[in-house]
Amino acid sequence: MQFANQVVLVTGSGNGIGCSTAKLFAGEGATVIVADVDGSAAEAVSEQIRQSGGKAVGYQADVSSAEQVDRLFANIIKEFGVLDVLVNNVGSTIRKPLVFFTEEEWDFVFDTNIKSMFLCAKQAGQLMLKRGKGVVVNISSIHGLGGISGRLPYSTSKSAVESFTKTLACEWALDGVRVNCVAPGYILTEAMTEIFAKGVLNQEDMLRRTPQARLGAPVDIAEAVLFLCSERASFITGSILHVDGGYAAYHGPEPIPSFHHKFE
Repeated sequence: MQFANQVVLVTGSGNGIGCSTAKLFAGEGATVIVADVDGSAAEAVSEQIRQSGGKAVGYQADVSSAEQVDRLFANIIKEFGVLDVLVNNVGSTIRKPLVFFTEEEWDFVFDTNIKSMFLCAKQAGQLMLKRGKGVVVNISSIHGLGGISGRLPYSTSKSAVESFTKTLACEWALDGVRVNCVAPGYILTEAMTEIFAKGVLNQEDMLRRTPQARLGAPVDIAEAVLFLCSERASFITGSILHVDGGYAAYHGPEPIPSFHHKFE
């Protein structure tokens, strides 16, 4: 168990990628703090972990709020005294043309996607830097690489996550704290399933656009996070790891980027 005796905080872990990540850490021996704006979801996930023999505690927290982050970390310090790993997973989007965005909607996306990481990293850093060890992994998106119509605040905030990651990695490197980023492609979470069902995105289009011709599963992202937090990644910091089935690598005009080779 590579994370035995370690304390791990995963934000936005009441469902989707965060939930899968929390469960994977618990399976590797970590004590997991399941934090989510939905307190009942956080408690449900932590209970599932405990029922499976793992160690977890659930907290309700809106990590875009400085007051609630302060309270969350006060509880972490009181109960555990340390934090070994922070996974900044929480994120949200609103789909509409920029000219129809309100200031409140813009602020909501940025507060959720990047301000939350600043608030949590600031608190985590005070614990990790004093000990001279720790790992932070931020969750970005392939849409942080470039433009996508109708999601300007989302794409811009995810680009900010990647810059945040690189800069913080340099700032904390000599004190033994590593900071990396995982940029998922299209992952078949509960939220994505709902988006497909509503017709907001077309699943077949996503499959044709992805070289591996499949969507990712939450565990695909969770496995990448665990690798970056492990000793096997001890010389990796400031990196952006795309976990997207080749989506970000493909820049051709054809809707089908891959083909099967046939040999005589």
